[in-house]
Amino acid sequence: MKTSSRRRVLLSSVAMLLIALVALGTATFAWFTSSTVATANGINVRTAKASKLEISKSDLAWGTLVDYNVDNKLLLPASTATGTSWFKADAADASASTLKSGTVSTIAASDLGNYVIADQLNIHNAGEASVENVEIKFSVPNNYLRVALVPAAAGGPGATITGTFTNCVYADAADAYTGLTATDGTGTQITPKTDYTIDVGTLEAEDVVYYNLYVWFEGQDAQCYDANAGVTVSDIEFTVTGDTVVE
Repeated sequence: MKTSSRRRVLLSSVAMLLIALVALGTATFAWFTSSTVATANGINVRTAKASKLEISKSDLAWGTLVDYNVDNKLLLPASTATGTSWFKADAADASASTLKSGTVSTIAASDLGNYVIADQLNIHNAGEASVENVEIKFSVPNNYLRVALVPAAAGGPGATITGTFTNCVYADAADAYTGLTATDGTGTQITPKTDYTIDVGTLEAEDVVYYNLYVWFEGQDAQCYDANAGVTVSDIEFTVTGDTVVE
């Protein structure tokens, strides 16, 4: 009779998103006024592993270490309900809770890097044995910060997503908001997830799974206002675990 044992596989990665501090105020409107920005410094993700699981970002450079080299990055608030069409806007005024009418516009692809950090987190089983119970775990430390990990069809920049974007958005609170879909201010209601666990399942030998990764400040979140532009975002830690079956 064959006996089998399981070896625990652990991948851990740490990303730091540090936002410049500004003076606190009393405004409670969504979005920032046109003169207010937030700065994200040093989102560097390093992943180490000790198994046959490999990971990569969109460059598909598989290995034991992944760096998302984004330093001193200026990020402006944005909104989306699809991950493909992104929108920007200004706040109405210091006492409003809505965006300013007529200011919503589509973010051009050439300008998108000023609004969202977009890449991939991909997993490959490079071993001969199956890896079961593969999961991705992380947390989102800030109120209007959003993280989305959406299943994708392939690896590489601009890969088509195969999952439903609205079901793959995470925040630190499950407060529903409207992700914009048009310049008239309409959109789709999104209720962020807060369980921070993605069940990948079982990866057989040579299996690969792809996820598009998005990090942005959601302008439609009620907490995205000038006074909160200076909050410090704690580390974002992605942990991928799985059971490697050895017969």
